[in-house]
Amino acid sequence: MNGIITPLYAFFVEKLPYVTIFVFLIGTALRLNRWLSAPKDPHGGRLDLVAGLKYIILDVVFFRKTFKTDKMTWLTLFLFHVGAGGILFGHMRGFKLWTAEMFSPLGPWLAEFMVHTLPVYIGWMFIATQVILLIRRGVLERQQLQSLPNDYVALLLLLITTILGQGMRIFPPEAIPTETYSVVFIPRLIVLHLEKVPSFHWFFLHILFTQLFVMYIPFSKLVHIVSGVITPAFYGSRRKEYDL
Repeated sequence: MNGIITPLYAFFVEKLPYVTIFVFLIGTALRLNRWLSAPKDPHGGRLDLVAGLKYIILDVVFFRKTFKTDKMTWLTLFLFHVGAGGILFGHMRGFKLWTAEMFSPLGPWLAEFMVHTLPVYIGWMFIATQVILLIRRGVLERQQLQSLPNDYVALLLLLITTILGQGMRIFPPEAIPTETYSVVFIPRLIVLHLEKVPSFHWFFLHILFTQLFVMYIPFSKLVHIVSGVITPAFYGSRRKEYDL
């Protein structure tokens, strides 16, 4: 960053990622220990991988229970997760897990659309679904929902992170380098490759709140990112017995 905001860069980019990974891994390990030490099925039902896979697809991917009870909430949740998946996929390009050239055989216009156009629309959709879910939680509080403070904290952290990320897209970049600019969070492990150097203020705030959000995941209900897969996988056969 040419030494413009050296202290912020040194802390947010070079030091905080180690804390973020440590807190996330320790928090997740503690939650896993709680799940694995919980009482198991007294009937001793064995693990059924086929049933587990079935419930992962139906409940985690397609939100079957929500679809049966509330179609509008199901649509909002579905679009929310599509937005989250799209944003994660887009970020994977920055870490060189895929490139725009993979779409070239289908035409250069598709590569341009996937890299520059679609992410903007996905970002706005993701923000809209978060606002709707936040409003819904407030409206239904103490009626159909009973929230804890951490439910709102998780949503607000994610919303702020997403707004900052969208701001990086719509506000002019600081510079357009001739070569890809690399942001080294952890050497040889987490390196972000940018084609444009974003606005410093949006960039620093975005990576700060992203890391706060990641650290908070194991201590919030958003840990279902992990538990949503583990629970059906381990208890799919038991749920089948009870027709769940």
